[in-house]
Amino acid sequence: MPKRRIPGPKAEHGMLFINRLIANTVALPLYYCNLRSTWNVAGKSPTGSLNLEDWLHTPPPADIYVLGFQEIVPLNAGNVLGTEDNGPAKKWLALIRRTLNSLPGTSYDPNLELDSDFEELKTVKNTSFMSRSMRITKSDMAMSQPRLERGYSGSDRIVYRNRVNGYGLNLGDSDEDNEPDGLRLPDSIRDPETEYCESMSGKNPKNSRYCLVASKQMVGIYLTIWIKSDLRDNVRNMKVSCVGRGLMGYLGNKGSISISMTLHQTSFCFICCHLTSGQKEGDELRRNADVMEILRKTWFPRVQGTRDEKSPQTILDHDRIIWLGDLNYRIALSYRSAKDLVEARNWGALLANDQLRIEQRSGRVFNGWNEGRIYFPPTYKYSNNSDRYACNDMHPKEKKRTPAWCDRILWYGRGLHQMSYVRGESRFSDHRPVYSIFIAEVESINRCKIKKNTSCSSRIEVEELLPYLH
Repeated sequence: MPKRRIPGPKAEHGMLFINRLIANTVALPLYYCNLRSTWNVAGKSPTGSLNLEDWLHTPPPADIYVLGFQEIVPLNAGNVLGTEDNGPAKKWLALIRRTLNSLPGTSYDPNLELDSDFEELKTVKNTSFMSRSMRITKSDMAMSQPRLERGYSGSDRIVYRNRVNGYGLNLGDSDEDNEPDGLRLPDSIRDPETEYCESMSGKNPKNSRYCLVASKQMVGIYLTIWIKSDLRDNVRNMKVSCVGRGLMGYLGNKGSISISMTLHQTSFCFICCHLTSGQKEGDELRRNADVMEILRKTWFPRVQGTRDEKSPQTILDHDRIIWLGDLNYRIALSYRSAKDLVEARNWGALLANDQLRIEQRSGRVFNGWNEGRIYFPPTYKYSNNSDRYACNDMHPKEKKRTPAWCDRILWYGRGLHQMSYVRGESRFSDHRPVYSIFIAEVESINRCKIKKNTSCSSRIEVEELLPYLH
C-alpha cells in the first residue's frame, strides 16, 4: 500500500519564501503633495471679498489640503461657555471650496454648494468617524457601523477606557491676551461622556476637484481637510480627538483638535492647536505643559467590527504626523531689545531667542520633532489692516506685545519631505498665515500582484503537499 507523507521543512521553507516574495512586491510607495497651513484669524468672520488664492493656489496644486484655524470666533464668555457658533465655519468652508475648485481644469457650480457640509452626515465605508452628539457606551462600541448625526456643542470632554480624556484642573491656566471677563463655570457642564467628530459628508458637489473629508470645531479652533476627489475612496479610519487646555484647565478656548486617518496603507495624524498665550517669564513652561498634555490625552479609540483593530490610538503611533497652529511661543528678549531688532529687520538675531527653539534644544518640548528653516518675518502681532507691527503703533499705556513667530508647523517621523515653509501676506488678521508644502510617502497595496502571487503560493503549497509513493 502506498504511504501518504506530509512534507516537513522543505514545504515550510517554500511557503516562507513565497510569503516573503509577496511582502516585497506588493507594497508600492506613492508620493502625494500636501499643503498644511495655520492661521489665527483674530475672531473675524470672512467676507465675500476675502481672496484666498495667494494662500491656496500653490504650484503644483496639492493632493491634500490640511487647513487649521484659531479664533474663528471671538473668545468671549458666550462662545467659550455657550452653544458653539458654527456660522463663521460655514463661511470659511464655502470660501475654501470655491477657491480650491476654481483651479484651472476644475468644474465648479456655486449653486451646488449650499450648506452641504453641515447637513445630515452619512456613513462612509470603513470609517469610525463619530458625531460629538453620540454617547459612547460599550454597546455602541460593539456596533459594526457607528451612526453619524449632526451635533454641535461647546467644550465636551471625551471618555476613553472608562475615564475622562483628561482635563486636569489648573486654575492658573488662563488666556492673557483674550481672556473673557467675568467667566465662571456653568452650574452644569455638558455630559463628559461624549466623543465628538464631524464630517465625511456625502454631498460634495459633483465634478468638484476637491472634496471635504473632515471638519471639526472646538470653540475657536477649527481643522478642515480637503482631498482630491479621485483619492477620497482611499481614505478610511477617520477619527477625531479634542483636548481642552483653556479656562479651568479643560475648556476649549485653548487646546487642540487632532484628526487621524489612513490613506492607502499609511496612517496620518494632523494636530491643530492654540496654546496658552502670554509673554511673561515662565509662560513658555505653560505652553510646554499644554503640548505634553495634548500628547498624553489625545486618544483615538478602536471601533470593533470596522477593520481598524490595528489602527493607531495615540498621536505618536501614526506613520506621518503634522502639528500646526498658534503655538504662542514668544521672543525671550526685553521689549526694547526685540523692538530694535525688528526695526533693523534682523530676523536671525530674533530667531536665536525664539522660545520654541530654546525649549526644543533643551529637550523640554517637541523632542525629536522637526521644523523647517524660517526665512520669513515674525507672524504676530500686526496693526489692523496694516503691514506694521503693533508695537510701533501702540499707545504708551497699552500692553506692549513683542513681535514673535507664534504660528508654526512641525512634523514627526519619516516619510515627510518639506518642500517649502513660508508665510502669507494677508492683512485680514493681526496674524499672518503660515503654510508648508510636503511630499508624503504613502504605502499602497498592488492588488493585482497580490492576486497573482497568492495563486503562485497556493499552487506550490498544494504541490508540496501531494502524496507520493515510497
